Amino acid sequence: MSKALFFKRMIMIVILISSISIGVYGAIEQSLLETGIPSFDVISPYVDSNKYTHEKSDQVALNQQQIFDEYLEIDTDAGTVYLDEASLAFQIVNDNGYIWSSTIDYDVEGYPNTFKQRARSAIILESYNNNTTSFAITEENLFTDARNVIDVDLITNGFHATITFGKSDITIGLTVLFMGNQIKVSIPEDEIVESGDFKISSIKVYPYFGAVLEDDVPGYVFLPDGVGALVDYKPTNPLIGTNYQKEIYDRNIGYNLTENMNEFISGGTKIYAPVFGFVHGVDQNAVFANITSGSEYGVINLYFPSRTRGFTTVFSEFVFRKPYSQPIDKIGNTISLLQQFGNSMDIEIEYTLLDGSDANYVGMAKTYRSYLEDSLQSDTELQNDIPLKLDVIGIEKTKGLLFDKTIVMTTFNQFKDIVSDLESKGISNIIANYQGFTSNGVTWSAPKYERISSRLGNTKDLEALSLLLTDLYFVTEYNKASNQSGGYNQYFDLAKKINDQLYQYYSGTDIKFLLEYQQVEDVMEESMDRLGDYPISGFAIESMGNLLYDDFSNQRYLPDLIQIYHEMLSSTELNIALYDVNAYLWDSIDNFYDFPMYSSQYVTLDDTVPFMSIVLSGNISLFGPNANFYPYARDELLRLVDFNVYPSFVVTHESSKKLQDTGLESIYSSRYEDIKLSVSSYYEFVNDALKYVIGSTIENREVYLNGVMEITYANGVIIVVNYTNQIVMYETEAIAPKSYLVTGSVDQG
Repeated sequence: MSKALFFKRMIMIVILISSISIGVYGAIEQSLLETGIPSFDVISPYVDSNKYTHEKSDQVALNQQQIFDEYLEIDTDAGTVYLDEASLAFQIVNDNGYIWSSTIDYDVEGYPNTFKQRARSAIILESYNNNTTSFAITEENLFTDARNVIDVDLITNGFHATITFGKSDITIGLTVLFMGNQIKVSIPEDEIVESGDFKISSIKVYPYFGAVLEDDVPGYVFLPDGVGALVDYKPTNPLIGTNYQKEIYDRNIGYNLTENMNEFISGGTKIYAPVFGFVHGVDQNAVFANITSGSEYGVINLYFPSRTRGFTTVFSEFVFRKPYSQPIDKIGNTISLLQQFGNSMDIEIEYTLLDGSDANYVGMAKTYRSYLEDSLQSDTELQNDIPLKLDVIGIEKTKGLLFDKTIVMTTFNQFKDIVSDLESKGISNIIANYQGFTSNGVTWSAPKYERISSRLGNTKDLEALSLLLTDLYFVTEYNKASNQSGGYNQYFDLAKKINDQLYQYYSGTDIKFLLEYQQVEDVMEESMDRLGDYPISGFAIESMGNLLYDDFSNQRYLPDLIQIYHEMLSSTELNIALYDVNAYLWDSIDNFYDFPMYSSQYVTLDDTVPFMSIVLSGNISLFGPNANFYPYARDELLRLVDFNVYPSFVVTHESSKKLQDTGLESIYSSRYEDIKLSVSSYYEFVNDALKYVIGSTIENREVYLNGVMEITYANGVIIVVNYTNQIVMYETEAIAPKSYLVTGSVDQG
């Protein structure tokens, strides 16, 4: 049998009717095979790696330790809590009889007391001696100094402790509450007192909660790295030289000397949400941690066995101060200074105990989804087909020999023709994002947007285009201001780092600066007032979803900026789409663009899991990176299907060659005539799976076979994704290589 005939026989779509099973096989038509779309019809070998999810051991997790020899017993709504008053370590027994402990087994042999005391301690405090110039860090735990004073008061459902560290003379108030299946830990800002020469650098909170020795317990750690990652418990590996440490929401960018901030890049993917977790026995016992306050200055740490005397542990840390380099002349000399005023925060962490079928990364995602449920905007306008996102480029500007050059890439009527062509192919649910709609083009417009350019067309042309689209967004930028634009004053309206330097982003055609907070508010309000009368659905705002920066020149800081973002986004009735969005703005968006599809894939990570997809899909429309640039289209499209993420493209009427020597020169393939077959075929491939689960949430995701994922939705639909290059049998059905099966019974209730 020929390959083409085989695939043709594998294609079958059974129309969805209530309580009738559905099946979609292959999802690639004969015509597509014959046209030979680059990388789409190529069935490349399946190479197993940590970009996939793997089956985990079902070995039973046994208790690592027994109840403390000496303890204070506390009756709470969560059951009996055993408290070690000396260290403020606690233990609690879940419904499975498993002992959750905030510390390691005190009786484990071969470890020095200094390590045991560190692992026992509820708090590890790091501080700077303000009277020294070296800014060396002093670390203290609850056993470091005989002068430490710990006062414990039992309160309803828990305890409150006041800790005064003997060396630094810093006092911290700690409250721990046990309610139902939750443990709530808090350190209020007003209970932190720095009375001496020492100033807090950071506070580590219960750093050995759930720590596992070697691979004594089956399970894994969950990290919110990119879309999500897992790290299996394993024996000590001396080749692992460093622990995992990442600032939540990416690096705090206000403490560096980097002139071009485009070069100030963190490695791998960032942390989008202030959460983490650990599993002791898959589908048996797990703890999910959610940092509900203080995350702006939070860090997630994962210590590997080789770095912690054999233990794997994951925990949160909160940064209060940093040293920084201050320039003192124009030739580059600097002095080292210490941030004097600590970052303002109340530390709050909620640990949720999970057991049974929820004791895994899926259960953690569903727990976080439940926490966010009241704030997320749900997908209420359900369609028969998934949306296709098109980023269209109108005008771009660049420097010419004598005069600036205007490049018209796509007029309104030209884009209307593109949309009409797609509609003729059956693609009618289109969300369009118009970039470069003003005379200054894409790169040079920010932050001043006043009116559409007549070179693109007039308001009637825009209205006619809008009628063909599901939604039309104007793409804007309000944090970064181009030196080629107006709408701000370069002497008074720019934010500064702690060392009084400007935040600057260099490109080949302009420099962009970060605006001070008040100016961000002003330009956004003015822009929305001017553009709101055009026939658009809303705004797609570029940096706002992922950019946090302190404005030290005006003594305004990260929490202030987040509050401003919320106030600005809630002030409009128009739709809002953001790019690469951090969790603090998930409640403010209708669409999430550039959704992450991978973890960092460090060698120390074992699996990539769609934690964020499970949290958000069914509530917010998720769109992947532009598919113009997929190196292996088939594999990337399968990942969209697996994660319930919709396809995106950037399109133009003119050739992308015209974008050379502009700020958009990285776009090397965008002309619709060149990519239209890819647009329609990629969309069809993804739509033939995800159209059955629009508005439905992911309820389970399991490894059916290595390289084969089974995703179950709330409406009863099951999608089985075959990443391998082999035919796979799912029950009685065959799934073609690099393809999927849609099955299950749809619940219409």
